[in-house]
Amino acid sequence: MNLWTKNGASLTEAYASDGTTIPLELVTRALVKHLPSEPCRIADVGGGFGHQAIKLARLGHHVTVLDLDQTMLSMAEHRLSQETPAVRSRVILLLGDGRDATTALGEAAFDVACCHSVILYEEDPAPLLRNLVRLVRQGGLVSVLSVNPEATAMRTGLQGRWRDTVASLQSGENEDSRCLLTYAHRRQVVEDLLEESGAEISEWRGVGVFTDHLTEKLMVEDPAEVYLAEWLAGERDPYRGVARCFHLLAERTAPSLSLPTGST
Repeated sequence: MNLWTKNGASLTEAYASDGTTIPLELVTRALVKHLPSEPCRIADVGGGFGHQAIKLARLGHHVTVLDLDQTMLSMAEHRLSQETPAVRSRVILLLGDGRDATTALGEAAFDVACCHSVILYEEDPAPLLRNLVRLVRQGGLVSVLSVNPEATAMRTGLQGRWRDTVASLQSGENEDSRCLLTYAHRRQVVEDLLEESGAEISEWRGVGVFTDHLTEKLMVEDPAEVYLAEWLAGERDPYRGVARCFHLLAERTAPSLSLPTGST
């Protein structure tokens, strides 16, 4: 079951306006850290609104966005139309399901495959993760971002919403009454699935340690200090363990013929 398909209309507005957030900057910085200096071929699976794709295209990379939501892709197309011709020429938008990404995009056709804030809507993330690994060449990079279910009480607690906080702590599940239902895939489970699919974890980071709970625009004299604080906290324990999201970066180590296929 895919919860985005079920609740897409409710989620669209929130995601559409989320293009300049601290998490996006942190994830992009982590990606750039692992990318070669020359332009890369990047698949952005589930990247419908184009926020990540446009940031990477501005850096000179060629990005193909695959998403199952036409409304999101239409918004991405509008956003892309406001970019320079050079950036527009580096982004391709395609309608399709990430669980069958290799059929749409080809196996080993990319240097990087991104899948950010997507697996939380998948009841079984294994087919999607297998396809991500199969999209990239041997030695290519797989980037997965998802909500950290081991810290579900942090946001509500820091916001002073104690009823939801107690409920989350008692149940071990996300009991945030302001959030739609998502699936809780723990970081270690996702790591294991990636490794079983032929990708070895290179790094994992926490995203949203200090600022995720804020409900109003952050007003600071030097935004760079905020980014640096989040960046440093996201790379070390115990801080990354209580971040809102985890960010996994993995290298495809298996050659294509030895990769498991499974169901897609």
